[in-house]
Amino acid sequence: MCGVSGIMYFNRNFFVKKKQIHNMNLILKHRGPDASGIWISKMKNIGLGHTRLSIIDLSKEANQPFVDPTKNYILAFNGEIYNYEEIKKKLINKGYKFKTNNSDTEILLLSYIEWGEKCLNYFRGMFAFALWDEKLQRLWLVRDRLGVKPMYYKIDNNKIIFASEIKAILLDKTYKKEIDERCLFDYLTYCCAPPPKTMFKGIYKIEAGQFLIVEKSGKIKKKKYWDPLQNPVVFNDKKNNFFESIRNELEKSIKLRLVADVKTGIFLSGGIDSSTNAYISAKNSKKIHTFSIGYDKEYASYKSELKYAKKVAEDVNSNHFEKKLSKEDFTNVLEKIIYHQDEPISDPVCIPIYYLSQLATNKNVKVCQVGEGADELFFGYTNWLRTLKIKKILDNYFFKKICIPFLIIFFKVFKIEYKYSYDLLLRAKKNLPIFWSGAEAFTDTEKKKILSEKLKKRYINEDSWKVVKNYYKSFMRKAQNKSFINWMTYVDLKLRLPELLLMRIDKMTMASSLEGRVPFLDYKLVEKMIDLPSNVKLKDNNLKCILKICVNDLLPSFLLKRKKQGFGLPLKDWLKEGLGVSEKKLIISFANETQLLNSKEIENILEKRPDDTRIWFLLNLALWWKVFFKHKSTLYI
Repeated sequence: MCGVSGIMYFNRNFFVKKKQIHNMNLILKHRGPDASGIWISKMKNIGLGHTRLSIIDLSKEANQPFVDPTKNYILAFNGEIYNYEEIKKKLINKGYKFKTNNSDTEILLLSYIEWGEKCLNYFRGMFAFALWDEKLQRLWLVRDRLGVKPMYYKIDNNKIIFASEIKAILLDKTYKKEIDERCLFDYLTYCCAPPPKTMFKGIYKIEAGQFLIVEKSGKIKKKKYWDPLQNPVVFNDKKNNFFESIRNELEKSIKLRLVADVKTGIFLSGGIDSSTNAYISAKNSKKIHTFSIGYDKEYASYKSELKYAKKVAEDVNSNHFEKKLSKEDFTNVLEKIIYHQDEPISDPVCIPIYYLSQLATNKNVKVCQVGEGADELFFGYTNWLRTLKIKKILDNYFFKKICIPFLIIFFKVFKIEYKYSYDLLLRAKKNLPIFWSGAEAFTDTEKKKILSEKLKKRYINEDSWKVVKNYYKSFMRKAQNKSFINWMTYVDLKLRLPELLLMRIDKMTMASSLEGRVPFLDYKLVEKMIDLPSNVKLKDNNLKCILKICVNDLLPSFLLKRKKQGFGLPLKDWLKEGLGVSEKKLIISFANETQLLNSKEIENILEKRPDDTRIWFLLNLALWWKVFFKHKSTLYI
């Protein structure tokens, strides 16, 4: 895993300076502490930077930016191509020679030389890369299918500047930092900045499964090269090998993600997802390392899973390590965590992931598998099940025609519009899907209530449906099984997973110079699971029924029968006690100084519901503003 950066000038009067790229490398050093490199073209119109975390082929020959023998193609690559050996055989048959022994970076570059943009069809991995084609005089910026790895960019009349993290782009002295107000409006719903925008006005992110082509003139073309519903595998209930097929695909995915020339490990919670990673990895590796997080005492809002993780570790005979966190551990790293997030990622699980990553790197492990994606693919969320039951009620003809209009009036009269149920009623009345995302923070009514007068006037007639509207159109156009269950999977693969859950993994692991791998999000597995009939994906309200059948012979019964518990932390307890970081003062200060939120309404929330976990969404926003707007963004280099 690595850090990628670069600058490309469109104006011939401007030239890339080595110091510019060096400074970007420096700020990305945590992503790749093992080596760094700079390449600048002869015309000095483009420069690429790279910081390397050496995982496959540790030799100097595999360092980047990587230049082919003809010097016509230059690559700065962040990620892994897990099936590189398979692709290498194809390239050997076509007569290609290699200057490295075993580098997937070289395979990526030679694949582009052979197949052009179509090379992406061959890659099974996670990646974000910048590739300069000297012959065509154009830059290719790519993000992987599921959005496991990020790529940010900023464009003006003179140049494009791009990087694996926003903070490297902020080094551009011509950029004046501003908060994107529309992004903030949507953040209050989705807990993250929906793509392609970021919370920094004028700085964008490439969306999952998309790429940019940037011509030397500055002309830019954006293209989507993959969608979860692009090549769905059609389910055939006459075949008896469906579960065997899913199991084989999952085993292959996990086995591929064991490919490394360094020590690898697994984040182990004691749930089905991480345990599946552990049991399958143990079958394919001599000795695995497992890492678990717990807390200093038992809390009402979160029950420790350490005992389950320990049982699994003993069963697979791993080198097992665990750490118990206190509230002080949480608060001590808050600003550092926010700095590494780049923009507000309102998931407090960032903190335990950061400590897990630190624990792994302290044991000289450089790669860890994580369980993200399993709940989305295999229908594993209890709140999804609850939403599904609510939808059945709302879809009832009598309820829709008689009860909904009455309830909407009732909610308004008694001023309880801030309830999430009120949003669901309004959506049902408008014939919109009631599920917009697996992570929603403030209701539409409450969101507008906490906006400043300036923003309220601007967005009084707006909602955040437009963020997912095009996803819904795409889903209805492409899906064979247009079920509500498949819609929930699809929209979360487009928004919540790439921009919230996967970014918390990328940012927190990379902050510790650790690579996080996501076997449940192998695109071939996604294509097999994305368009299933509802009665196959969910039976008798049994969460993850397909996954449980697939690993029934592998996992012990105590795991398969465990009640669903998400990986988390006792935030409600800690908020009730007070975090000890003057959270109220920070949030009110943000509201007053930015004039974006209504400080009086915010104060009401803070006082009436001190253990409301949505306070974290506001605190995250306020701390981000403090770190990036009031402090220098190089605070933690």
